[in-house]
Amino acid sequence: MELVAPGAEPANWRQWSPRQTDAFDTDRQRHGGQQWWLLFSGIEAGNGHGQPVNLTEATTIASAFAQPYRYASVHTAGFYDDAGFCGQCDAPYCRDHWNVSSTGYGACPRGHGKSLDPHWWPDDL
Repeated sequence: MELVAPGAEPANWRQWSPRQTDAFDTDRQRHGGQQWWLLFSGIEAGNGHGQPVNLTEATTIASAFAQPYRYASVHTAGFYDDAGFCGQCDAPYCRDHWNVSSTGYGACPRGHGKSLDPHWWPDDL
């Protein structure tokens, strides 16, 4: 997860291909060019080269990821997969540690389950 300030470049910008940088610039300009930009890569999905967020959303996300990292705080950011956090463990896990099924439903190393894909098996079913 990365928040990019208005007019700034993402942290790994120099590693991006010209195609990626062009797509990012085009999308950002299409949305006005002066907003915050959210880049997110989740356990099962992400948001590609990003999406615009307003200052209130950027502030909420930044606050949610302030140390110490805790599920209750990270959950307030509103990411469909809680950025890989297991609420019952109060711990984050990477893709390698979530046992993810073909439907996008996953289990953490301790066996707690949740949806990790925004298109499959919503947690509120």
